[in-house]
Amino acid sequence: MMKKRVSIPTCLMLIFLAVVTTANICVLGMTEMYNQRLGNLKETETTYKRLKELISVVDRYYVGEYDMDDAMDGVLAGFIDGVGDRWSGYYSEDEYQALLESDSNSYVGIGVMINTEYDNGYLVTEVTSGSPAQQAGIRPGDRIAEVDGVDVSTYEGYSELVNHVRGEAGTDVQIVVLREGQRVSYTITRADVHNIDVEARMIGELGYMHIESFHKNDDQEFVEKLNQLIGEGAKGMIFDVRFNGGGYVDVLNNMLDQLLPECTIISMSDNKGETTVYRSDEYHMELPMVVLTNEYSISAAEFFAAVLQEYGVAQVVGDKTIGKGYAQTLIPLSEGAVNLSTLKYYTPKGVSLAGVGITPDVEVSLSDEDFYNFYSLTDEQDTQLQKAIEVLTAQLPE
Repeated sequence: MMKKRVSIPTCLMLIFLAVVTTANICVLGMTEMYNQRLGNLKETETTYKRLKELISVVDRYYVGEYDMDDAMDGVLAGFIDGVGDRWSGYYSEDEYQALLESDSNSYVGIGVMINTEYDNGYLVTEVTSGSPAQQAGIRPGDRIAEVDGVDVSTYEGYSELVNHVRGEAGTDVQIVVLREGQRVSYTITRADVHNIDVEARMIGELGYMHIESFHKNDDQEFVEKLNQLIGEGAKGMIFDVRFNGGGYVDVLNNMLDQLLPECTIISMSDNKGETTVYRSDEYHMELPMVVLTNEYSISAAEFFAAVLQEYGVAQVVGDKTIGKGYAQTLIPLSEGAVNLSTLKYYTPKGVSLAGVGITPDVEVSLSDEDFYNFYSLTDEQDTQLQKAIEVLTAQLPE
């Protein structure tokens, strides 16, 4: 069979048409990209125009004085607040540095974690075990109203509060807190504060671990103390995550890895739908377990309880948790940082805790008085702990 030959002019014409077609496609693509960027640019210009207009009005009519840096911190904080996610937040440069310092597990102060938002007093969310604040009687849930006789509502934000509460070791600071409608005053001596995030001891034949957080290196401390209790002959384990504000997912995973056989622990998905799955290996402890929770068991703390409950290897005792289903990433900015919800996380069965939380297998609450005296309760006074002991003891072999 003879093959039809294509003439040189025809080849040149075909090549020309191909080039023109490719060029048209590129032009269309570039035009679409240009229009998209132009739209984004116009939207950005509109945003800056509104901000510039507001600054102009303030400069023209405001009768007082203001600091532009403080005002811009307020704008950035307000933007994140306007996103509508209660778990995200903006930190000014001072707040960011204070946060990094508190996460280092060692600093000079009184030993409290304070909510960055002011609302009728700054809320104390955590009290470090053995710290000057705990020894004085400060409790989670207290609201700091005054520092050295100055009402905190006069402070220009969280960073000024931190600067006044902290100081040189050995110096005193007077703190007034609001508690159940009452004002309570404390004089506290500042000291070097070393966070001990995992406390372990035996209660009879049961091992007890109070996990304060899931911060850096807490997983190593957890493993060491877990093995210590097992070595002391613990027949069952109580893990107490009450008043635990959460922490890092890899620390959470490493802790649960000690308690579960090879399985999925947690899955996390970003805003593009990409999913990361954390798993445990085959090695694990095989003892009956109970987890203690309350409404301040947040994020990694409630997930710790949820996973063990979902796999049926531990019962949960205490109060229902708050229901946090997002993980945050602390992202440094040119000045300050934003702690932004960047991941949704799910239990091994694909359940989100967002707005739902976990319901204990055995619900029991502390009285209001015992709740506020939590860190000074004896084992016998702690009704939630006593119920956990009862539930765990019933699971022990005869």
